[in-house]
Amino acid sequence: MLVAEGLTKSYGNVHALRGADLDVEAGQIVALLGKNGAGKTTMISIIAGLLMADSGTVTLDGFDAQKDLDRASKLIGIAPQLTGVYGVLTVRENLEFFANLAGVPREQRTIEAKNVAERLGLADLLDRAAGKLSGGEQRRLHTGCALVHKPKLLMLDEPTVGADVATRAQLIDFVRDTAAEGSAVIYTTHYLNEVEALDADIVIIDDGQILGRGTRDELVDQHRMQGIEFTMHDELPDSIAQQLDAVAVGPSTYRVSRQIPVGELIAGLGPLSDQLLGVETLRPDLESVFLAVTGGSLTESDDADETVGT
Repeated sequence: MLVAEGLTKSYGNVHALRGADLDVEAGQIVALLGKNGAGKTTMISIIAGLLMADSGTVTLDGFDAQKDLDRASKLIGIAPQLTGVYGVLTVRENLEFFANLAGVPREQRTIEAKNVAERLGLADLLDRAAGKLSGGEQRRLHTGCALVHKPKLLMLDEPTVGADVATRAQLIDFVRDTAAEGSAVIYTTHYLNEVEALDADIVIIDDGQILGRGTRDELVDQHRMQGIEFTMHDELPDSIAQQLDAVAVGPSTYRVSRQIPVGELIAGLGPLSDQLLGVETLRPDLESVFLAVTGGSLTESDDADETVGT
């Protein structure tokens, strides 16, 4: 469905994408994982035709999407991280408006708006102004506007940021259903439990480059890590962290990506060992995979927006 090859994008001396490739088949969910500034939003924006790449190609359903933006826009649904619904319009009007933009015939818009509202738990709110919805309801409507025209490629950029637990569960179920119906889905998130719930294929991006791809089990097998994670009362001096090969993964929390006896850790900490609060053996998971591939922790990322161009 989608084949993006060799995408590059620079802003002066800032290289947002460095020859990045991405392909997604119909019915497949690909989770694009990367810290803020890794290039996720830039890649999605280029695929959607909102940005032009400096080089590289985007092929969508067999045609050059960058040369035929009008045709591509009919096949793509995109929900950026920032909620983008019109507060003065009702839920129904928002859905029908975006359906109209995507070329859905007039007689079909009402039907599709109702179907999407029912699937996202908004059926009883169709005539309520979007500005009077709760945050979770607005998030669901925002996603619904991206797929009311049944796109062949759906791209969701941090769709559950700030959402409540119920909204997250509904969106996850809806994404799974959308893929099962044949849409290709690109899903960016910092929440690794969502990736596992979606049973998504995983693409890891860092500093504008694709560094890893596979299923969860494949990546864990490829990058199985041994080591420990330990927490201190205060931050470690850089010199001690470097000596231990310890990488900060949270406030006063560090990982050593090699087998190291606790006695060796205590000896390496020296006088600071009395600040040691806890030690845990690393077990293979997606977070440890991300650390192994990129050298940093995905959970260090906050939920701030990744602006276009980063």
